[in-house]
Amino acid sequence: MLRSNSNFTRLLLALPLVSALIQLNGCATIFTGTTDTLKFDANVPGVRLTIDGQYKGQLPQTLTMSRNFMNGLQFKAKFEAAGYETQEFQLKREFNYVAILDVTSITTSGGIDLLTGSLMKFSPNEYHVQMLKKGASAGSTEFERSKRLYRYALMNYRNLQRDIIHGGGEYLVSFASALSGARGRTDSVITEQALRNAPVLLEASGAHDFIHRFNDMLANHPSLRVYQM
Repeated sequence: MLRSNSNFTRLLLALPLVSALIQLNGCATIFTGTTDTLKFDANVPGVRLTIDGQYKGQLPQTLTMSRNFMNGLQFKAKFEAAGYETQEFQLKREFNYVAILDVTSITTSGGIDLLTGSLMKFSPNEYHVQMLKKGASAGSTEFERSKRLYRYALMNYRNLQRDIIHGGGEYLVSFASALSGARGRTDSVITEQALRNAPVLLEASGAHDFIHRFNDMLANHPSLRVYQM
């Protein structure tokens, strides 16, 4: 009898929690919102961004994007610049795992997440667009070099900054060698210039800003401007 009462008591205690969960409308909407912040940048200035036919401005751009796809939005991004091939692709989205909390209540909270678009979220939320000059080949040595350098710098800019703080390191040495094409006098000069320009490079607000500052450093040096990314 005591065991039965104990079970009944636990049931009564659980009922308010179950009721609260049922009434919690749109878990994903509440916890993760209905918008995402997306950042766009490119390897050249003056790139114009259009999404689903709506002009958004020149890169770099930081946009607040609604996840709502109920109005026929396809999230197709187009990148255009004078003298460069137009690039177009669909912004990727993935399932919002917070929505797992309430998919069993599709007529209430799950329905709200579906209507607001919170069942899906944008991922990735940062894009780097490597623009290709008109008439150039995507498989050319120059284009492949540029992509490789940008990829390395975007992924390792924090490590590069750390090496600059410490007066050198394997990431900075590798990057300088990749820029110059071989280890020798030129990559040493690149490393030396990076250390001399430490205050400017360390003030970069992010990966793209770091790359722009590093490129400017190379462009302003008479013997290094040919090694820009």
